[in-house]
Amino acid sequence: MKKRFSLSKLPIHIFFVIYSLLCILPFILILSISFSNENDIINNGFALIPQHFSTDAYKQIFGNPSSLLQAYLVTIVYAVGGTLLKILIEAMMGYVLSRDICAFKKPLNTMLVITMFFNGGLIPSYIINTQWFHLGDSIWIYLLSGLMGAYNVFVFRTFFSTIPKSLIESAMLDGASEMNILRIIVIPLSKPVLATFSFMSLIAKWNDYTTSMYYITEPKLYTLQYLLQNILNEAEFLKSLKESMPGLADVVAVPSETLKYAMCILAAGPMVIVFPAFQKYFAKGMVVGAVKG
Repeated sequence: MKKRFSLSKLPIHIFFVIYSLLCILPFILILSISFSNENDIINNGFALIPQHFSTDAYKQIFGNPSSLLQAYLVTIVYAVGGTLLKILIEAMMGYVLSRDICAFKKPLNTMLVITMFFNGGLIPSYIINTQWFHLGDSIWIYLLSGLMGAYNVFVFRTFFSTIPKSLIESAMLDGASEMNILRIIVIPLSKPVLATFSFMSLIAKWNDYTTSMYYITEPKLYTLQYLLQNILNEAEFLKSLKESMPGLADVVAVPSETLKYAMCILAAGPMVIVFPAFQKYFAKGMVVGAVKG
């Protein structure tokens, strides 16, 4: 049955169309600037349509394609592998705390709450990761650091507590172990909260560059964000060198303004593509998981 169009709803439709356009325009502007000529941006400012189409910014970034592809690979391993491990450990911890039969429930809750307010800081973390665990200049620093967040664990715990206990008790009567209950019953019923925190972790790890900055000296282990930051720093240095030494004007010509926006496209593009797959879970995952059970 087709829905009838109502004139009373026309202002609402117009409002959301305009609002959607306002949300999309910044992405179009960034894309346009990335393909613009550097001099046009400096002299005339930003425009939705490039005055002179140019790929100089992308040529600068892809000047060493092997390094860029390696950085993409490292970032994918970091984002996907780190997220899977993080969500697995947080979900298992949340399940333990949601069970009334947990013998150390109160001490574990207290320990997690303390970590939400106090931490050792960067230097102790660096010493532990490099001197004790020897994770420096290793792919494992990306996978094993920051595996648990107390807030996420509490949200998982609250969400798992809303699952009817009769389902779990029936499974236990059938001889299912706690691990089987988690895998067969709890996880399938918790897709909203799992998808929500998976995407949040994926975004955080994809955009992270500090881990590479602190722990990595091997260029082959740089993440995409850190590699792009280095490219931008080099471009800014060459630009300042050109301004301070006019004699190098014909030798050094690196786009710096358009380079920034080309980097935004390359860095954020994959996440923009992935986001729609997780969008439908956000509202339910955050609201239901945050309600006290």
